[in-house]
Amino acid sequence: MALQPTNEVIAKLLKQRNKGTEDCVTISFLARQIGFTGMELNNHLVDMDILKRKRKEKMLELMPQYQNQGLCKYRSRFGYNSMGQLFEIVFPVWTRKGVRFLAEKLGTTLRFK
Repeated sequence: MALQPTNEVIAKLLKQRNKGTEDCVTISFLARQIGFTGMELNNHLVDMDILKRKRKEKMLELMPQYQNQGLCKYRSRFGYNSMGQLFEIVFPVWTRKGVRFLAEKLGTTLRFK
């Protein structure tokens, strides 16, 4: 049986991986402002060709034409699958510039914080 990392180890990993994203907002925060769930808004952004899904990693990332523009950063979270194995999910979080970009693309007003 494999040893499971402790909550302390996981917390340390999250702190390292998520460093520098403290000034960003989640898609759930933005979605609530316009009456969507985070999943619904992500799906809409995929349909609009703003985000794309990386199937193998089950991850969302910006389409190439929007990368390296300071629109988002990436955060991690950890979970356990049905076999008790630890896995990591990486997801975009939006910068102030990214929120303005999304508001323009969606034709709505979004608060940053």
